[in-house]
Amino acid sequence: MTIVRFGLLILATAVALVAHGAAPQPAVGDFSQIVGSRTGKLTVWRYADNPSIFVFDFPGLAYQGRSFNRITQFTEQQITEPYPRVLNEQEMAARLAAARRSESDFAFGHDVMVHELVQFFNFAQRDKIPLNQEELVIRDFLTAQGMMREWRGFWQAVQPNNVILSIPQTQEKSAGEPLINSTARYAILLHEMAHGEYYTNPYYTQYCQRFWAESLSDAQREAFKTFLGKYNYAIGLDALLINETQAYLMFTPDPASFSARKLGVADEELEAMRDAFRKGKPPTKLPLRWNIGE
Repeated sequence: MTIVRFGLLILATAVALVAHGAAPQPAVGDFSQIVGSRTGKLTVWRYADNPSIFVFDFPGLAYQGRSFNRITQFTEQQITEPYPRVLNEQEMAARLAAARRSESDFAFGHDVMVHELVQFFNFAQRDKIPLNQEELVIRDFLTAQGMMREWRGFWQAVQPNNVILSIPQTQEKSAGEPLINSTARYAILLHEMAHGEYYTNPYYTQYCQRFWAESLSDAQREAFKTFLGKYNYAIGLDALLINETQAYLMFTPDPASFSARKLGVADEELEAMRDAFRKGKPPTKLPLRWNIGE
């Protein structure tokens, strides 16, 4: 009986993999290797300088969006929901339409911790929300890599503090797909790596918390809240505010995504905030001055 059940389990697993594709095995790469790569297919990187960080590298923004948009909405944009829940496909499409966004430009990069992904999968299961094929690949990857497991009908985090990032590969502009050039890819990867640093380096996390509370003025904190609120971030979550502030302030070298004008301050004030962040000597190896293209 046990042998029969084991055989059925193998068969079911094989059918599932055929249905939505096997989760890719991670390749190890440093920042330069990742940013300079363009494989033309979904690639997963394990960051050489911080093995707790994995980067999903997508050949297309729509592909990335199908994989991570609902996850990011669940972790960062639960504003009006009476309780945490995973949106169904129709609800997510309505949110995109209301925000005048598409599957491709809802977000250009994503960051999430494994314990948050476990919540996403458990809440989807609780509310009987079907996962799409791309979300199933993420789930399969986490289980195959031993980051989570199924236990008595629920998903359980095994490595809860690992970080999953996602970025798009360079691409030409096409119908429904914005241009992603090498400069944009560098900026997106650097921004997302800043989130990975915040999640995994407790000394850096504490530094950012002190900077937010002690170095920024009330008006500057309000400026960041207003800026992030325009992009539907859940600005009532202090940890999210601080994490996004450090990533935009110091690690987003793309004026199309972040600038003094977008923040609503003078150029001199923005540079003064950046100088104050640097002068405090944050405990991180991330580049505090940008080297686009390296």
